[in-house]
Amino acid sequence: MAVREIVAWVMVVVFGVAGAFCLASILGAGLAAAAPEFAIGAAVFAVTAVIALEIALAIFFPKQSATPPDERERLIVARAGHWAGLALLVGVLPALGHYAVHGDGNIMFNVIVLSLFVSGVVEYGSQIMFFRR
Repeated sequence: MAVREIVAWVMVVVFGVAGAFCLASILGAGLAAAAPEFAIGAAVFAVTAVIALEIALAIFFPKQSATPPDERERLIVARAGHWAGLALLVGVLPALGHYAVHGDGNIMFNVIVLSLFVSGVVEYGSQIMFFRR
């Protein structure tokens, strides 16, 4: 298994777990409620996990982490980024539309935060799918 595929697996787990806890926190407080502290904590956890993963890669796989991606990997990352962008767009546009009509920033914020987690899962999940092809 390539290092970039290992990273994708770890990131799917990180974004999936953080997103699930964020979703549970938001639904527990109510979608229209102000952003729960745990939702913001989940985002901070995801960013911290990404940084820790990059440091671990540099320590355990110094040669592979320093090499630039080859042509196949660049295409995979670009295609997965495209799908992730579409997934983010599917969440952000309705949230912005809801805010434009109703003026409720809490719902907009909560939906956009959840869309970010979904987008991360879609990006790294599609990378795994494309690496396995």
